[in-house]
Amino acid sequence: MTFATPWALVGLLAAAIPVLLHLVERRQPPEQAFPAIRYLEDATRDQRRRLRLRHLLLLVLRTLAIVALVLAAAGARLSRTAPLGAHSPMALVLVLDNSASSATVVEGEALLTGLVREARAVLARATPADRLWLLLADGVARPGTAAELGARLDAVTVEGSRLDLGAAVRQADGLIAGTGRAGEIVVVTDAQRTAVSPATTEARIVVLRPTAAVPVNRSLAGLDPGPLPWAGAGGRLRIAVGASDSTAVPLRLEVPGLAGRDVLVSPGVPAVQRLELPTPGWHLVRATLPPDEFRLDDAASVAVRVAPPAAVTWDPADPFVDAAMRVLRTEGRVRDGAAVTVGRLGQAASVVVPPEDPARIGALNRALAARGVAWRYGTGSVAPSRTDSSTWLVDRIDVARHVGLEASGPGADTLVTIAGAPWLVRSGDVVLFGSRLEPAWTSLPIDAAFVPLLDALVTRVVRGEPVVPRANAGAAIDLPAAVTSLIGPEGPLAVEGGAPWRPPGAGSYWLVAGADTLGALSVTIDPRESALARATDDEVTDAWPEATIADLAGGAGRTFAAGGRGDLRPLLLLLVLLAVAAESVIAGRLTAVR
Repeated sequence: MTFATPWALVGLLAAAIPVLLHLVERRQPPEQAFPAIRYLEDATRDQRRRLRLRHLLLLVLRTLAIVALVLAAAGARLSRTAPLGAHSPMALVLVLDNSASSATVVEGEALLTGLVREARAVLARATPADRLWLLLADGVARPGTAAELGARLDAVTVEGSRLDLGAAVRQADGLIAGTGRAGEIVVVTDAQRTAVSPATTEARIVVLRPTAAVPVNRSLAGLDPGPLPWAGAGGRLRIAVGASDSTAVPLRLEVPGLAGRDVLVSPGVPAVQRLELPTPGWHLVRATLPPDEFRLDDAASVAVRVAPPAAVTWDPADPFVDAAMRVLRTEGRVRDGAAVTVGRLGQAASVVVPPEDPARIGALNRALAARGVAWRYGTGSVAPSRTDSSTWLVDRIDVARHVGLEASGPGADTLVTIAGAPWLVRSGDVVLFGSRLEPAWTSLPIDAAFVPLLDALVTRVVRGEPVVPRANAGAAIDLPAAVTSLIGPEGPLAVEGGAPWRPPGAGSYWLVAGADTLGALSVTIDPRESALARATDDEVTDAWPEATIADLAGGAGRTFAAGGRGDLRPLLLLLVLLAVAAESVIAGRLTAVR
């Protein structure tokens, strides 16, 4: 029970007044019975019993009236953690957490099985007058009757995506707010700590979660082939394993057509394995851990492209470019040749920087136009700034001087921007920098990102080699415009090139354009889904204040309380009137008897 004005409960002390008056009234002077009237005692004994009973009833009624009046003044309400009888028509959103972690097997049963079973029990308590929605990990709110939503539960499976419970609760609260009814949000979840995020709602929240112990989980946290393509001699694969302990975990590496390899990896300590893949083309590298209670993170695959080193030419007089390219040549990433030119516009693929003499910009622009490049150099700028974060330069780089870049036609791609303006751009097999690769222009040549960036540009971008994108299951990713279909673990998928696409699950998806393979998309589940630890009840109530938390088994009985009768003041005032009326009748009869 809760109270709107709890300070009024001080008035309960007045309930002692009738008791004190009753005790004082009972204090009578001693009596001495004369022999002449003793015969009257037997006649009046029954009358005295009735009088005592009436006095006791008066005591009870007066005390009850005072207590009920004080409770009404304090705004007594029935606790909303439990329903009170049949509920009035209300709105309810059932959030069923069928995210990847619900595939965990606990005590021989997948968590999702128990979650769906309790979700059915919640729907069984609904009435035809209720408005109901079912919200799953895909973020789609499905309206319907209890029978219709129950039928949808028959088709619910584990989603590879992650569900942010805080976002789902806010979405549910918005649905309820539009109905104008009393509402309730029922979250049926494994209560994964990483999924519970803060949310403030008007509707009541009921959380139904399991109480069984969470199993120990080991996950394949990373499978990184590094810069692609690999040269003919192979490359290095970086493997990371996650676990709650430091015990080394056996891992199996497999490449179709080659012998498998067993590796021992310590959690938290990435292992680097060199793989020899001498055959040019695409190879699928798969890593697997011994199976445990959560299987979705026990395996991962990544596509690796093997190609000859890029044949590159550059100006040895440029000290920073020369030093970087020598490192790449030593690593086998590039070789001497004229297929790619770095520092100026060559006959083939080129990485171009603006000329030191501004008077030569016009001639360079004419040469770019003759090559069909969709970019031109514009006016110079000496205003210092920094690059914006991007997939090509995650860390921001200082830029002291740069020359503006202007798009002049279709096919103009921007790779890196500076204050929102293009700074590193591409058109076909030509890449243009907005600054010269010198410390007086930009800090890039003396930054650790310089060599990896040049590697990516000369080995992938200007050569047209496809980048192997990575994504989490369920997270949207923009597909290359040329893609016409995907080939996933379950077979071909029809997609629209250039449009966002959400991978349904983990695995490798080949990017296909007609009969050509453009590349591969490596998809894993969100790493946060591998952290199976549950949020404590205190953590849940910190995120969602006043939420009701109940065990998964039998917790459905705690739902639909928001539609119950919660305000007790009308009942208490009625009780006061009845008690006063009864007290008046009994007191009147008692006076008449006296």
